[in-house]
Parts: sequence; structure tokens; C-alpha cells
Amino acid sequence: MVRDDVYRNLCRSSVNSTSRKPAVLERLPAINSLSLLPPWLVPLGLLFLGLSGCKGAAGPGAPPTRADEAIGPRSEPPAVRGTGGSGPAQTTKPAVAPPAIATGTESGRVLLWADGKEGWLDAQKAVADGYTLVDLGDDWTPYILAEQHDETGRPLPNRYRRVFIGLANDTLDSDGEPLEPGEKNYLELYGIFPAFSVLRARFIEDQAKSCLDAEGQPALEAVETVAYVSPEDTRKVERRLARVRQELEEARHKAHAKTLAALIVKRPDLEPKLKLIERRAAEKLAMAEVEKRLTCEGLLGHKKGHLHTTGVYDDAMRLAVRQFQQKNMIYEANYLRRKTMDGLSRAMLDNDHDALLRGLRERVVDAAGVVEDGSTDGRSGPPQYQAASGQREMVRNLADEYTKAAASQMGLDTAAGALAFFARHPATDFGHLRAAVKLPGRPEYYAPHMDLSMVVDRGDVWYDPPFDENDHWHPQPRKHYPSLTLMLRYRNQNIPLTRWRTTVGGWRAEQASNGYEYYRYKGSDIGPRVIRHVTSGPVWIAPTSTPIRSLVKGKIINKSWQQIVNYDELGPGYLSAYGVVAGYFVVPGKDGRNDFDNGIRAHGSSDYLSIYSQNGYSHGCHRLPNHLAIRMYDFLLHHRTVRVEGDAPMAFSRQFLFKESVYEMRIPSRGFIFTLEPPLPVNVLEGEIKGNIKKPILEYVPKPGLKYPGPPPPLPNSPEARAGGSGAASPTGGAEESP
Repeated sequence: MVRDDVYRNLCRSSVNSTSRKPAVLERLPAINSLSLLPPWLVPLGLLFLGLSGCKGAAGPGAPPTRADEAIGPRSEPPAVRGTGGSGPAQTTKPAVAPPAIATGTESGRVLLWADGKEGWLDAQKAVADGYTLVDLGDDWTPYILAEQHDETGRPLPNRYRRVFIGLANDTLDSDGEPLEPGEKNYLELYGIFPAFSVLRARFIEDQAKSCLDAEGQPALEAVETVAYVSPEDTRKVERRLARVRQELEEARHKAHAKTLAALIVKRPDLEPKLKLIERRAAEKLAMAEVEKRLTCEGLLGHKKGHLHTTGVYDDAMRLAVRQFQQKNMIYEANYLRRKTMDGLSRAMLDNDHDALLRGLRERVVDAAGVVEDGSTDGRSGPPQYQAASGQREMVRNLADEYTKAAASQMGLDTAAGALAFFARHPATDFGHLRAAVKLPGRPEYYAPHMDLSMVVDRGDVWYDPPFDENDHWHPQPRKHYPSLTLMLRYRNQNIPLTRWRTTVGGWRAEQASNGYEYYRYKGSDIGPRVIRHVTSGPVWIAPTSTPIRSLVKGKIINKSWQQIVNYDELGPGYLSAYGVVAGYFVVPGKDGRNDFDNGIRAHGSSDYLSIYSQNGYSHGCHRLPNHLAIRMYDFLLHHRTVRVEGDAPMAFSRQFLFKESVYEMRIPSRGFIFTLEPPLPVNVLEGEIKGNIKKPILEYVPKPGLKYPGPPPPLPNSPEARAGGSGAASPTGGAEESP
């Protein structure tokens, strides 16, 4: 079997004139000759020679489109080769029925709860009796990464599946390499929930400790936030507070007040200073409890060379807080804000139970093939639709409803019940464990093929440059933020199923053909589009306009710090520009022409702070947190007619120069491709244009303070340069946009 992890490392190699080569490359003196490869890498080399590439991203194996010709003759998609052989790798499937209504396709035994007792039942009988089979196994993945087969039954491997499972099981790191002993991934914020055996280990370990100090708990609960003070400013802030305290004491003596509270009665003007002293004193006590809590959880200490100084928000504290937030899926920056403080005030088993329910939710939603999560509720409640009976029905929150039903039946609805469940089942049970649960009936509008569409509202849009003549950026307020709504057309009604916050394009830095950086407005196209291709494990190929500095990152290799190609952003991976899954917006071709692809995508993203930020913008794409993108595309693939294309090899490579060192990017695959037949309709609304400029600026804008050799060069006339597109390989082989 070809080692994907080594292959990935080969593709992530850099040719650096000043750095040592990664260990795997030291064993491979050259890669342009199969005779120089070890025997176990020869099959890999055969594929590698045809796929070497790294600048033109992931897209389905659809009709090839020339980068300089967006519209051309349409051709049938070529056969996509899997890693296990040759021949057609496509398979056409009708809309995928969720396991709840599958018939005769399951085998083996499943857990079943009856009369409060746990037992076993034949899987086929469970399905026949109307149970939904929920996969609790450690090898579970969402449908976009599930094992697929072509029409002949031959497997269609998904390159990222193995890494996804390894990340969920705390056995691999993001590069597909073995995780360091004792390390944990904590990747819920990035769309990868811990496997049940990982959750079991947490419960078993944490049952003996709560990490709550009864005496210190009041101090922890007394504040909602702890103000951030950088290590460099700690002493300066302490000196300032000491001066304020001295000033208050002198004022108290002068006013002949016995207490500071009595002083404020006589001197109300000093109340803000007293509140500052009291707040900082409370925060200092809370900070001490935070340190104790994070140390108890094993997150704060002598890790990775970071030594913590008591009472200081240093790098060690920042990393510990970030890990705590990742472990508990808290969407905050690495500071001690309200939700983080709330989590620190709870017992570990309670936090573990919340993590269990979050992980269970994704498995239940995937198994039942539902998506509604209450996100479309308004001030007057959930949206309504007219049922076939003529009655008005509300759109239910099926994600919550089904998760609660499953947790209740399985005895997982309390932390104590979950602990008892994990105590009954050893870790080995979770290799391939499935459970049978009875879920409430789905709404009548459900069908194998549903009339679904997507609407993106761009919200408040600013075309004015947000910087002044000194290159100082100014916020551009928005009250109406971009949103992405999944719509259902049923009985002549438009029913919103989900509505999530997303992003639209804005002003970005871009490198022009003359080698200088300018500002450019990277907008999001408006009007009707379709999604024809969905890619799991997509890859973004940075266009030539991408600033070179962003293509390189530092990493420890062979115990030394080196500059290497920044594959974290290119992918595949949860940190990549397209996240774990992406759908490609195109204008359908007419009269035998190819689809027009302007590089706009709706895709997953790890940059949750940008998605939910007032000032967060993309390069034109519509971002969703990875877990929501996975959930949405899983649902679409369950309820649309889908052709499974399989892995799409890519023949692309690029060398570039950065600080007198040459780097080479190589990417073996565009990703794993699904084709929707018919494609999913998309409509992008214009939104409300704010500011003075009412049309996007379609030219480079010089950066203030920089000297240029002349006027800005014209925008290149290629798909990657169009409004919204900045160039990466699309499903059709054309250019696609940096998200």
C-alpha cells in the first residue's frame, strides 16, 4: 500500500539552498527518475511524475478548461483513476438514502436499548424495524469522506480520509505524521470531532478530578473577563495601578474618610479609579484560579519549551487558553473572555459531556440525513410552511431534536450516564460500533431528491477603500452581515432550512505583474450561479498574484527551524484555504460551451474569527466553519442525484524564489469529486451598498507610502484576475479564487 503520509511529505518538500532537507528527502536524492526511488515508492513515483504540481487547486475531474479561455467546447469528463488501478472511476448514484430508510444494506450487530437495558440486534432487522443506525466507531467520517465504490464495486480511495480519522483519534498530526506521545489534537473548532474512544479516555481520566477548587471557585466566577496585559507591559501596568492606589489613599486621608467607599461619597469623581482598582484586584484573583485550572487539566506547564511566569499572560498561558478553547469548541480569541471563563468555571466531566453531545450530533445528523438546526428562527419563531393537509407547520430544529432523542435512548443525556456507558465498553468496542435509535419522523417535505437551492445575501457592502493616505485602516461598520441560506422549494413554497453567517470579498493585498504589491478589491460575484461539483479534501492553488511571503512558513524539521512551503493553506487539510470541503460556483455553459468559472466558492474554513468578525472579509469566497460546511454538503449529497467521480489527480508544479532560496510546491490531487446532476441553483444577492463609491474599483490601488516604478500595471486578462477570482485550479482545470 502506498504510504500517503510519506507521499504528502514528498509533495510538501522544499528545495531550499540554505536549509537542510526534510528526512524523507534525504533518503530520496532525486525524484525525477523512478530508478532512484525505493521499491515501495515506485507506484507512488509513477503517479507523482504525472501529477507534480502545487499551484492550481482542487476541483473535480470535470471537463478541462484552459486557464486563458474561460469558455470553450464542452467535453465529457475523463475517467478519474483511483490509487488502486485503472479504468473508469465514476459511478452514478441516485440521491443517497439515509440509513434510517435503507433496506437490506446493513450487516452485523448493533447496540439497542429497550426497557432501559442495553442489548444487541441484527442490523438488517433494526433497519427493517425503522431504527436509524448511528455509527459510533472510531473509523467514522462524514459522508463526504466515506468509502465510495464505482459501478464495478472497485474502491475509490479518498486521500484525506486516513488523515481525518487519524486526527479524530489523536494518532496523526495535520501532516499525516504520528502524533507526539501525550499530545492531543483538540480540533472541534476546525470541524474534526474527537472519536468516541478519545472521548471515553477523557471521561475515564476525568472522573477522579473536577479541577475545581471549592475555595477558589468564587474568585473564578466573580469576573466575566480578565483584561489582557502583554508580558512587556505587565510591570508598567502594575506601577500605574500602584500610583492610582496611592492617589486614592492620599485622597482618603485628606477627606478624613475611614474607607474608600466613604471617600467616593465625598469624591464621586474618584469612583472610576476605585472601580479600576477593584476590577483589577478581582481579575488578579481569577487569573490565579485560571492558572490552577489549566495546570490541573495538563494544558499549562513546561510544554514545547514555553515556561509560564505566574500572573503573566505569556506565550505559555496563551497556548494553554487556546487549547482549552479548542478542546471545548469556544469561538473566542486566545483571551480570557466570557465563554472561556464560563468553561473554566465548570467541572471537567460537564465539559466532557458537552463535547460528547457535540460529536454525537454530527453523527446523528449524518446518519439521519437532516440539516435543520434552528438557525432560520426569527423573532417570531421558526419559519412556517403549509403542509399537504393545509395546516401550517414550523420548520423543526432536527439537529437538536434528533441528538436529544438519541442521547436519551442511549443513556448519554447526562454526564453520569455517559460515564457509565464508557465504563461498560472498553476502548476496543469503538473500533466499529454502531447503535440503533428510534428517531421522530422527518417532515413531509423530505424525499430522496429534494428541490434545494442556495441563497447568499452579501449584506452591507463597502466599495470605498478602508485605508487613508497613511495606510491606516478604518473600520467600515456593518449592521447586516453576509449570510448563506439553504432553501427548499416545496409545494410552491420557499422554505429556509438553515441560515449561517458567511463572508464576502473585500480589499486585499495582491502582487501585480511588475512584482510590487497593491491593494485590490476582491469582490463576490452577484446573480445566478450553480454548484455542479463538490470536492472533499480540496486543494487551493495560489495564483501568481499571491504575495510570495504568504507561500512560506517556518517549521521544525530534524530538530531545526526551517522555512518551507506553506502547505497548511494550500491543503488538503482543515487549515487549508478551502477547508475540508468546497462547492464551486459557476455560470452554466450554453450551446456546448464550458461552464464559466470566476473562482467563487462556498467552502469550509478554520478562520472562524474572521467569519464572525465585524471586519472579516474573504477574497470573494463564502466561508463557513468546517463542521457546518461538512454538514451542508453531506445533506446535499444525501438528497440530490450524485455522480461520484473519485480522486482527481493533478499535474501541476511551481517553483518560486523567496529571500534567495528556491522552493517547489507539488500537489498530487485536486481532491475527491462529487458531481451534482442536476447542479444546485445558487443566487448571490447584491446586498446594500454603503459609502460613497457605488461600483467596485476594477484596478490596482497603490499602497500609501510605497514608491512604485510607474503607474499600476493593468489587471491580467485571465480567470484568476477577474473580479472575485485570484487563481487556483478549479474542478474544470481553470483558475479558481483564493478564499
